[in-house]
Amino acid sequence: MASIEIIPASTAAEFWSLLSPEKPLFPRPCKLLYRGQADHSRNLEPSILRRGISAASEMQVFKEWAYLETFVRHCDSIGLAIPNDSPAFRERYLNQNAPAGPGGPVSDWPPTDLYPLLALGQHYGLPTRLLDWSTRAYVAAYFAISGALAKKDATADRLAVWILDIEKKALFPELKVVTVPGGNNANLAAQSGRFTLLTQRGGRGRPFEGEIALDLYFIARPLPLPLKKVTLPISEAPAALKLCCLYGVTAAIMFPDYGGAARATEDELSTQPPPGALSFW
Repeated sequence: MASIEIIPASTAAEFWSLLSPEKPLFPRPCKLLYRGQADHSRNLEPSILRRGISAASEMQVFKEWAYLETFVRHCDSIGLAIPNDSPAFRERYLNQNAPAGPGGPVSDWPPTDLYPLLALGQHYGLPTRLLDWSTRAYVAAYFAISGALAKKDATADRLAVWILDIEKKALFPELKVVTVPGGNNANLAAQSGRFTLLTQRGGRGRPFEGEIALDLYFIARPLPLPLKKVTLPISEAPAALKLCCLYGVTAAIMFPDYGGAARATEDELSTQPPPGALSFW
């Protein structure tokens, strides 16, 4: 069985160099996506499936549909638009008793028309079957670094950026790459966001079949692995965050609102106090 190539960096500078778009870690032609994780040991599992998996496919579908339907209701309550919205869309996909709703065929879950809504929810923390990626390596690095620094009591000793080459994704029929318009999601556009979905086989009265972790899915295939992982000691995270600030990869850019500006302020002042402030910082 093949294993994922792990490329350990010792310093923030080495980590930054390994992720440089000028020197891709896959032979050209390649089309790379990047995902940052605060803990290098975690598998690439979707958030909804880390919360337990129902014994019957239809129950799992209903649980995932319930998260979406509840998300939409709360968006409605504060006047937030959702993708593809129309009375017909709501009747077809958000009506519990509609043929395409949670009572419909489980083998087609989730239907492609729901991808934009799933992507919107996923990007704001809703648990879904999607995994977040970026086409920009240093965006992924920022999320790994900031996530590691936020988990002050975590036991993880290294953070990671996963690198996925989707140039030959046709060799992996269960893998879908989801791209949605950024017009109604400024964060998604700013982060050059993409998503992956690993489809499963299901049927009423029996659980979904197939791997749920993307890295384990690739390992089980008798094909060259399109996945690598670059890791960095968490002790180097503050130095790596300074590099993010230096290169303009800040929370203010990736979350273009007041919250992003506040987050960027915290990041900057935690790594480089202003001149003259060292005596009281």
